[in-house]
Amino acid sequence: MKSLYRLVVLLLIVLPATLFAQNTAQPESGKFRLHKFEQAIGEENYTITPEGSTLTLKTDFKFTDRGSAVPLSATLRTSDSYVPESFTIKGKTSRMSNIDTEVTINGTAAYIRQGSERRNFVPLPQTLFTISGYAPVAVQMEMMRYWRAHGQPRQLTTLPQGTVRIQDRGAETMQINGREVQVERYTVEGLIWGMETLWMDSANNLAALVSTDAEFDHFEAVRDEYEPALTSFVASAARDEMAALTEMSQSLPGRRTGTFAFVGATMVDVTGKPPIPNATVVTSGEKITAVGPSDQVKIPDGAQRIDVAGKYIIPGLWDMHAHYEQVEWGPIYLAAGVTTVRDVGNEYDFITQVRNAVDSGKALGPHMLNASMAMGLTRLGSSA
Repeated sequence: MKSLYRLVVLLLIVLPATLFAQNTAQPESGKFRLHKFEQAIGEENYTITPEGSTLTLKTDFKFTDRGSAVPLSATLRTSDSYVPESFTIKGKTSRMSNIDTEVTINGTAAYIRQGSERRNFVPLPQTLFTISGYAPVAVQMEMMRYWRAHGQPRQLTTLPQGTVRIQDRGAETMQINGREVQVERYTVEGLIWGMETLWMDSANNLAALVSTDAEFDHFEAVRDEYEPALTSFVASAARDEMAALTEMSQSLPGRRTGTFAFVGATMVDVTGKPPIPNATVVTSGEKITAVGPSDQVKIPDGAQRIDVAGKYIIPGLWDMHAHYEQVEWGPIYLAAGVTTVRDVGNEYDFITQVRNAVDSGKALGPHMLNASMAMGLTRLGSSA
């Protein structure tokens, strides 16, 4: 009898508490300030409304770019554990690009409409999320909440198309109006070409996003209360993305160091002299130590000999008018033979971090001469 009494009391305590927890979930709302080249251009306002066991996100994203309005709206419906059920997005992602997409998930299949094109996606993978591009930012926040709640999968299928890879890059402390706030930094690949960096705070809110927009221009979104740390977020993203790129390059095959002799190419030195056929170029570390006809150049003992017969060797190229928007441009420049870049328009906080990483020898990229932005768009950078 005493045990039954205790059980009744326990039920009276637990059941109301459970019902209270289910019925008092409050709508969530927030605002992100949107930036291009660190200059405020618009904002995104969102609400997340609980309805039983589902959550409905509605968000309006709008900025003005060179006099043109770029409005975008989206509705995302998920379970209370962020599993997507339906997603619609309509508007513009840049001055010149439109989007009109709908995804509905039903059991083991998804119905997808992109403009007038319709298709089914089956079978559904175990983990997936519905998102289309860098914006709206609140949808990225929900994707991160889903990823964190579902085992942080190495790869996440996204609908209407694509896959996303998310990497936890560690905790970071930001100064916000004189107080320290800890956030967790992540890189995201797959929503844009290259990497994005975003931060989640202790309340599971997206604090900031550093990305590029649909025109490949620098784009930042910062939750209203984190706005004072905008430049710190940009600088942190540049440093960490350069570090991530370097980490990736360490695992690539073909990395060699030491002394090399490139033998047999036709060498063009662009001084006006005739090309040298069957030339040899000797390099040691970061320097060219010998150049000339192969029968006149002594190859040092122990040098790694590379046959380049039938090819041409030219001095490194310069890009005299660059807007070096993403860290991934560094290895692409080098692969194309560009060894020096004159950047004539960029974010000071981004491009100085990229330049410093390359100059330190810890990151891949060409030598940089930075002019940065003028006309009040951002602070002038030094010419290096």
